[in-house]
Amino acid sequence: MEGRTEEFIAYLNLLGIKIDSSNFEHRIKAQKLAYIIQKLVGKELYPDFNFYIKGPYSPELAKEYFDRKEDFANGSSKKKLSEGDINKLSHAIQLLKRLDPKELEVVASLLWLKEKGFDETQSENKLHELKPYLKMEEIWKGSNTLKKLLLNEKLRASIMDSLKNETRDWDKLSNETLEKLEQ
Repeated sequence: MEGRTEEFIAYLNLLGIKIDSSNFEHRIKAQKLAYIIQKLVGKELYPDFNFYIKGPYSPELAKEYFDRKEDFANGSSKKKLSEGDINKLSHAIQLLKRLDPKELEVVASLLWLKEKGFDETQSENKLHELKPYLKMEEIWKGSNTLKKLLLNEKLRASIMDSLKNETRDWDKLSNETLEKLEQ
């Protein structure tokens, strides 16, 4: 358990986030960030996540942030993240840093539902059913944020290459059409 927490605190440090265990919103943030980060980096930091009132929740993580209050508050971790671990999260750092606890709740909950086999529309509708206090606009925004988080560099490069090729093809057709019109 200790190694997982050391690693999670190292990820929080990468994001520049400190967790005050006495603050409810900080605890929500810790829970949702742990869930999202482990999915983004492909590691199981805390294997016992269940769906709870505010979305994915790990009792093991809760025990850790209460037992190790000072470490979470100060970012104390002996774990150094590898370059590979940092790279897996690099595209998401700025986005994750900006999300407030409610936005993290929505994103983590949608990710949970996606992991359970729901497609995008089903996830959005199910989340609204489970959490009727959330507005559909908040859920749609969370869905868009989740897409951005799951869009890794390789996929991003592939999409950009595809767009460049499509643009080049359209430019070529356009130029050919203009040449024919000029004749």
